Amino acid sequence: MIETYSIVARNNSDNTIADLKDFYSLIDGSLVRDGLKLKVVNPATLDTVGVAIVPSLRDLQQAIYAADRAFRAWRDEPWKVRSSLLRGLADVLRSNTEELARLLTQEQGKPLQQARDETISCAGFLEHCSGQELRPVVLNENPETYAEQFYLPYGVVAGIVPWNFPLDVAISKIGPAIITGNSIIIKPAPTTPLATLRFGELIKDVVPPGLIQIIADDGSIGPALVSHPSIAKISFTGSTASGKAVMASAARGLKRLSLELGGNDPAIVFEDVDVTRVAQAIFNAAFLNSGQVCTAIKRVYVHAAIADRFCECLASLARNSVVGDGLDVNVTVGPLQNKAQYDKVLQYLDEAEKVGRIVAGGNAPPLAGYFINPTIVTDISDEASLVKDEQFGPILPVLTFTDVDEVVRRANGTPFGLTASVWSADKDRAARIARRLDSGVVWVNKHLEFSLDYPFSPCKQSGFGTEGGIEGLKEYAQLRVLS
Repeated sequence: MIETYSIVARNNSDNTIADLKDFYSLIDGSLVRDGLKLKVVNPATLDTVGVAIVPSLRDLQQAIYAADRAFRAWRDEPWKVRSSLLRGLADVLRSNTEELARLLTQEQGKPLQQARDETISCAGFLEHCSGQELRPVVLNENPETYAEQFYLPYGVVAGIVPWNFPLDVAISKIGPAIITGNSIIIKPAPTTPLATLRFGELIKDVVPPGLIQIIADDGSIGPALVSHPSIAKISFTGSTASGKAVMASAARGLKRLSLELGGNDPAIVFEDVDVTRVAQAIFNAAFLNSGQVCTAIKRVYVHAAIADRFCECLASLARNSVVGDGLDVNVTVGPLQNKAQYDKVLQYLDEAEKVGRIVAGGNAPPLAGYFINPTIVTDISDEASLVKDEQFGPILPVLTFTDVDEVVRRANGTPFGLTASVWSADKDRAARIARRLDSGVVWVNKHLEFSLDYPFSPCKQSGFGTEGGIEGLKEYAQLRVLS
């Protein structure tokens, strides 16, 4: 079924921020200007938006030496000094929000307002981290048997960042690493390094040399970074397949490791909901960033009594989406970020036409970039690839249920366990069902609502370790006991 969508096309000459500009890695307090030139493509126009200069493996070695040197000084700095630095980094983000947001949109594809929100939330996160502290805890006050637990930083942290939220994920690693006394090397994804590299340029004279370094990668830097014996801790966000490779590398040195990987996040919608309101909320949580969100809703189980109405509401929202270049203010759905992901989602669309019923979307608009119209698929089996896999694109399968035990089993029938949500006017029933779902976070009557004070820990093959709150800080420090 082919739908007509609102489409916004752009004149390619409008790209003014980073055309042919070189972006450099921050290593040991300096910008490295020599190296391989890696062109970064705007997924909305397929034009080159900028060039990342990839340093050599020798430069990487220098970065690791510098990080180790910086760590040995930084771990002895008072908490107030660490806190002050994070607030200074937040000020840099707030002062350069528009430039960084436009770079994010140009290299990643998301609508400009979403890119602004990402940049501003990064500043808020650093400000939040600046107020957190891992304090010693006295376990036994008796002078004869005194005991306390305390935390010490690991050392050099490697932060591996994906292409869907380049700046946000980088900052989510920088904040807790720095406040707990570590140094950190950030490696952005090869297809989206520009905003993060630009952030490195902006903080060059703000941070001590070697404390925070940001290194461009063409695919050769990452393995050398995570396998280096001087790396004490790896924080990886990305696909489950890549996470397994990082874990294998980390095992050789028994490095500390946290992984936030893929998800196949279900939503269960009961028959007593406000159909219009909940359909809007489900749509927002499924199609944010064109569905390229690890914790986005990937499949919806709707009670059979309201399934037809609910599906039509989702289809109407999909048809009314404005697809195009995220720099246009009216656009609500941008492109897929890269050709590999675009081709993958096209395969899901092809399968959906054969094994399901497409009620909205199902096609690509006549634009130059990696665009796919928001698509709603129904009458599809749980065994279809679109339902079993993490599609990571603007295509949502809607399935039906009548039996509660059965839908819980179906929702849990995945190797992933990132997030989930349950929707019902009966909050007690929804909470009971939520407790039965195998996910790190399960929301009731909402989705994608995180709190900086709450811990988030994935289940099953969605990873392990904790982000957020005090528990997230503990991922960057070694617990010790003095007795």
